[in-house]
Order: sequence, then C-alpha cells, then structure tokens
Amino acid sequence: MKNHGSAFWLHAAILITFIGASSAPSPLYEYYAREWGLGSLAVTMVFAVYAVAVLLTLLVVGSLADHFGTRPVLLAAILLQVAAMMVFAFAPGAAVLAGARALQGVATGAAMGAAGSALLAFEGPRTGRGSLVNSAASPVGLSTGALGSAALVGYLPEPTKGVYFCIAVLLLVFGTGLFFIPSAGAKTPGWLHSLLPKASIPAAARRTMVVTMPVAAATWALAGFYLSLGPGLAHSITGNGSVLVGGLALFTLFVPGAAAILVVRRWSDRNTLMAGVVCLMAGITITVLAVQLASAPLYFVGTGVAGLGFGSGYYGAMRMTLPLCRPNERGAMLSSIYVICYLGFSVPAVAAGLLLNVAGMQGTTLVYGSALVLASVPALFSVCRRGRSPLTAVQA
Repeated sequence: MKNHGSAFWLHAAILITFIGASSAPSPLYEYYAREWGLGSLAVTMVFAVYAVAVLLTLLVVGSLADHFGTRPVLLAAILLQVAAMMVFAFAPGAAVLAGARALQGVATGAAMGAAGSALLAFEGPRTGRGSLVNSAASPVGLSTGALGSAALVGYLPEPTKGVYFCIAVLLLVFGTGLFFIPSAGAKTPGWLHSLLPKASIPAAARRTMVVTMPVAAATWALAGFYLSLGPGLAHSITGNGSVLVGGLALFTLFVPGAAAILVVRRWSDRNTLMAGVVCLMAGITITVLAVQLASAPLYFVGTGVAGLGFGSGYYGAMRMTLPLCRPNERGAMLSSIYVICYLGFSVPAVAAGLLLNVAGMQGTTLVYGSALVLASVPALFSVCRRGRSPLTAVQA
C-alpha cells in the first residue's frame, strides 16, 4: 500500500509537470514575437501546432498504456519531452519553435492518458482521489508552468533557455523514479490494432458524457484563449509589457481553478457542474466588460471568477465520467476525454488569432467571450435536466 502511495504521487507529479511544460512557452510568446517579428497569427499558429499534435497522438497512441502498462509509455514520453525542451532552448526562429511545439505535443499526448490511468490504478481505498488529481493537475500545472516560466525569464541570464533546462531536469528525475515503483496495467494483446486512429468511449459512459463533455470543452476553450492571447491582452489592458504581467494573468485564471476543486470535491455532481458553468459564464462576462472599459482591476476579477468555473466545471465533468470505465479501458477513456477537451482548447483559439487581425484585441475578446457564454447555455440546461435524477456525492 505504501508503495502504491508513492506511485500515485509520482504519477501526479509527472502529469502536472507535463501540463506545466505546455504552458511554459506562453509568457515567452511576446518575447519571440519581438525577437523574430512574429504577428499575432503566427503566435497563434505556433500554439495550434501543439494542440494538433496532442490530438493526433491521443487518437493514435492514447490507449497504448492499456496494452504495455504505463511505465514504458511514460518513459518514452519523458524522453520526447526532454528532446522538445532542448529544441525550445536552442530554437533560432519560428519554424524550429513550431517543431518544438509539435514534438512537445506528441510527448504530452502520450503521457496524459498513461499518467492519468496510473492515478486511477493507484488511488487506493480513497475512491475518487484519482479523478480529483486528474482534474487538479490541469489548473495546477498550467498556473505553475506559466508563472514559473515568467519568473525565471525575469531573473535568469538566459531567459529562453533556463526554464526549459529546469523542466528537462525535473522530468529526468521523475523518469528515474518510475524504475522504483510498479507499472500500472497489465500487458494485453492487440496493441497494433490500437494504433488505428479512434476515440474509444465505453458504452456505460456515453450518456453521462453528453452532459459533462460540453462543460469540459467550454472550460478548455477558455484556457486556450488565455494561453494563446492572454499575456498580450494583459499587457494591453495594464499598459505594462513585463513578462511577469502575462504570467500573472494565467496564474489568476488557473490558481482559483485549483482552489475551486478543493472546495467542491464533496459537493454533489449536479452542484459541482452547476457552479462550474455559472462561474464560467459570469467570469467571462466580467472579463469582456473589463476589456471594453480598459479596466485592469475588473479584468483580473473576471479572470479569477472564470478560473473558479474552469476548476469546478472540469472537475465535475471528470468526476462523473471516469468511474464509469473498467480498468482495461482507462487509457482509451482518458484519451477520448482529452481529445474533446483539446478540440475545445485549440479550434476556438486559432479562430481568435485569425479574428485578431480584423477586430483587434477588444473586438476579438468581445466575440470570443460572447460565443463562449452562448456555447455554455446548452450545458447549463443539460445540468439542470440532469438534476431531476438523484446524484450522489463522490467522496475524495
């Protein structure tokens, strides 16, 4: 049992580090734009390359951990991520930067399903702990990656290298630790067939996912907007071009998200999802208003409220869905959830990047925010209808 406890927290650390690494370049986009003369569209496309790579990897190798166990998949993902960090560190221009993002996307896509599956396998008698950490890993990783990157850039002599070296070293240490703990999952046949691109959703989970996945996709659409354009928006509205300001905007979104998960973890499923959708809609509305009024304080308030929606909505969706799969379906199930989330994460953000050249920052925020609020309305009605059936709280 003690060994399983160590395995649980090591896999949690690996998942958080992978997700944190995905947000580490975000505060640096403004720096890259100045150094290489990139426009907002180019920055958004570099962001989109990562999301597309994650999606394709999830569809192709997302269920490999169900056939080989989690350790070999995670070790391969760590080596790929370390290679991506080195490419980032020495990238001479936008093309190589996009290549690094693509490599990072492949590594992250391979790791997310495997690490998340291990968390469910090693959660022990505290049922629900795996879903809790799977959900919390996203806001915790995204916030620490963004603010940590911004802080290191401000104080290290090689701003575009130090952060990537730190992540690489951390991952190598965690990868070494995998040799001293058990691997989750048993070897099963059929791995070659599993490489055919597909999203596998267990029959028992499909009805629930109709309710939960629109909420999860909406939360990640918000995250995608902030990670691609959030630092630039923060600089514009505050009049401060410091990389720390851009990192602070991301921190203000994702830290309340992590805190919200701790608050709602003993609430009923319906109340958790309802809180997520309502906070998401309210926070986005306040943020859009703040941008139109050019009010920095109101902008950070709206971002924080939206962050509460991100955390509680995403956790509610994961908590209702993940227990519905069997042990041999965990990797494929998590990969399917992440595919839906990353579609919400990438497609609207790319559209926002295209719109930015036409409508400017204020107009883009107004259109994007309004679309996200409208897209959340069906999810709100779905949650209300779901509330007619009794739902039991899950103890974390």
